[in-house]
Amino acid sequence: MINCSGNLIPSIKEASKAILQSLLTGFHVKETIRYQKNNLLFWELHYFRMMAALRRHRFNIPVEYTLVYLENELIKTIENNISTQADFLLSITFIKHEGNIDFIISTTKVLPFSINPLDYYSVDLYKEEFISSGFFSNLTYTNNSLRIISTSYSIENGLEDCILLNDQKNLAESIKGTLYLFQGNTIFTPNLESGCQDLSLRAAFNEWILEKKTIYVLKEQTINPFELQKSDELMVLSINQGVQNITKYRKTNYTKGKAALLFEKFKESLG
Repeated sequence: MINCSGNLIPSIKEASKAILQSLLTGFHVKETIRYQKNNLLFWELHYFRMMAALRRHRFNIPVEYTLVYLENELIKTIENNISTQADFLLSITFIKHEGNIDFIISTTKVLPFSINPLDYYSVDLYKEEFISSGFFSNLTYTNNSLRIISTSYSIENGLEDCILLNDQKNLAESIKGTLYLFQGNTIFTPNLESGCQDLSLRAAFNEWILEKKTIYVLKEQTINPFELQKSDELMVLSINQGVQNITKYRKTNYTKGKAALLFEKFKESLG
């Protein structure tokens, strides 16, 4: 079942023509949320991120779109998609049509957060186009076309992923998630000014590292691509799967271990 502005329908085909037309040709804001163990992970972070994105794009947000109201709509959608599998990804899309805002919520069954689902994970820099480090660059859909093209590039070149650069030729993120570089007890990750997506999982993970006083020092900053070859480990963090160690970048091979142990402790903190 799909939730279309509070109404449950069997499929998107049952939505009104105005909504379908706007979904295909109009502008929309989209957020992906993970549901596990009867809990919407990082819901408050997601909510405020969505509201900020809607304001930045001049959406006239209805007063009823409160944190509690949208949470209830997400839960309602899950409860009407009965499954024995505990984990879901919920996609909530806000669309404009005829001066109004509607939302569409859909669900996808997924496996629990995993650590290194692939034993071998090779990457390279994608340098044919760059992420703009501007006002809208942190929003997920801003650079979608770049991610689609770079995904094709990675497949054509036998790579599992690509690292995207910003317009200053510094690291921004990987196609599939947030990028982390381990150098001794220091972890580097591109800051928001670098053009990476302002993802809720990224924010929660970074805050957890800082608050839990682990052995690691986290630094969010501008990162030159040369730092990749100086690193002990490289890690990609994503809401879809969890953590994946990068095992090879060009001629450099990387170890595993630090990222897996750190993310395992983070998972435990989620309950």
